[in-house]
Amino acid sequence: MDEGSVADVLRLCGAVRDAQAMLNLPAPRLAELLTCAALAEHAATFHPVDESEVLAQVRSMRYILIEDADGPIAAFMADSAARIIGDGIGRFFL
Repeated sequence: MDEGSVADVLRLCGAVRDAQAMLNLPAPRLAELLTCAALAEHAATFHPVDESEVLAQVRSMRYILIEDADGPIAAFMADSAARIIGDGIGRFFL
């Protein structure tokens, strides 16, 4: 995972934390999303980067954002996750 991808992961995780109220998630799903963000951040800042863990957590985040989140910013976050993962499956691509 290159430095640009790591920076993208860190930006996505920060955005999730900053915009959590705008995602309209029930408390248990929000807690799960924030846990995934924390784990992805930890794996991305580990040396060497734990790429498989980063991708697993970002996939989980994308799933929650696509399936459960609602609000003006959820689709953009899901697409950011899709770009990080590299498979192109985000909310705008459905």
